[in-house]
Amino acid sequence: MLKIALVQKKAVANNKLANLNLAIQHIETAAKNGADLVLFPEMWSNGYAPPFDKAFDYPLHPDFKKERAMWLDEAVTIDSEYVKVLREQAKQHHIGICATYLSKIGEKRQNTAIIIDRNGAIILDYAKVHTCDFSLECLIDSGNEFQVCEFEGVKLGVMICFDREFPESARTLMLKGAEIILVPNACDMNPARLNQLNARAFENMVGVAMANYPGENWGQSCAFSPVVFDNDGKYIDNVIFQAEASSEAIYMAEFNVAEIRNFRRTEVWGNAYRKPQTYASLVNEEVMEPFKRKEKN
Repeated sequence: MLKIALVQKKAVANNKLANLNLAIQHIETAAKNGADLVLFPEMWSNGYAPPFDKAFDYPLHPDFKKERAMWLDEAVTIDSEYVKVLREQAKQHHIGICATYLSKIGEKRQNTAIIIDRNGAIILDYAKVHTCDFSLECLIDSGNEFQVCEFEGVKLGVMICFDREFPESARTLMLKGAEIILVPNACDMNPARLNQLNARAFENMVGVAMANYPGENWGQSCAFSPVVFDNDGKYIDNVIFQAEASSEAIYMAEFNVAEIRNFRRTEVWGNAYRKPQTYASLVNEEVMEPFKRKEKN
């Protein structure tokens, strides 16, 4: 069994120190509740808060150059005190952490999630591949690789928020061996998006756990099992947990890894019967109408 704590809590807008202190509190609570790993929403370091009003819609507005620069300057490096404290917390409480922040690597700024093991070692360092280039994330750089690590003998992958919208994200993680995918999130969660996560679990035979910020039409942190049939072939509900939208709490989602592995050995999805020789168009970089966008194409 793998017990994941889903942090559905508010962060302080653009206050890195305050959010680090909140993270310490939430990690301690998760550890006391017996979690093996704690999962934070997307870009916890700044609460995924915009640097100025309407920055999500007009991120390059010429009147806010200073605000953009300040926002980007608050990025966190992997060797920073911010990350050091989180690593110490993991070791102190003997718990894994999927921590999220606006990161800095040289001149790059990225939307990053790291996984820290119980000994405080960083075992995965992932930058969001599918950045929201139509919005605030046009200010930062996309990642270029999906990654999988091993935690407590379980293979974990990460996809961040908008990554969820692309089936290739979860598919690539499954092909790299992921058994459970962690999803730090920061957006409204309607039935379509919840169904996306459920579909990613089903079609790839992986567990999926998502943590989101609370709020009207937001929240709904959730976990899905890929196991949708019992031993007799009868459909079973694969929803492990789903929170209310506006509730604030640290919720526990428990994955039966042995059951998931047995299902993966015997059922037909995942990588059992794929025909990759027919998928060449999936890696064709040409964008044609009606999908051309002025920001990218």
